[in-house]
Amino acid sequence: MTAWEVKDYLSLLTVWDEADESEILSLCKASLREVEAMLKADADRTDVRIASAAAGIAFYKLTLKRSFSSADDEITSFKAGDVSITQNSKDRTKELSDAEKLYEKALNSLIPLCQDNGFAFENIRIKVMP
Repeated sequence: MTAWEVKDYLSLLTVWDEADESEILSLCKASLREVEAMLKADADRTDVRIASAAAGIAFYKLTLKRSFSSADDEITSFKAGDVSITQNSKDRTKELSDAEKLYEKALNSLIPLCQDNGFAFENIRIKVMP
């Protein structure tokens, strides 16, 4: 998988300005590196779930960044007499929640390709003292 493939998947989820192109590609590269760090050594690196999961991570991070951005607080109208300013303040709570669900679903689909970082107790013997 490449960052360009992740970017293609991400373009199915959201849109961005041409000016943000390099930032989006950097986000895709970082997300892909995160996913690759979780993979087993023998995992198939061409599996589409990898690009999908990386795009889900990138989408979540981009949505999170946009939710903190003040760019959406644009002035939509201004009146000089009796001073009246109207702003379009967009609530991104639902969008962020949906992005988080997509992120979790993408990571869950990736579980078979990931290394197991858990632990288990095995061969435990209990010795009873009189």
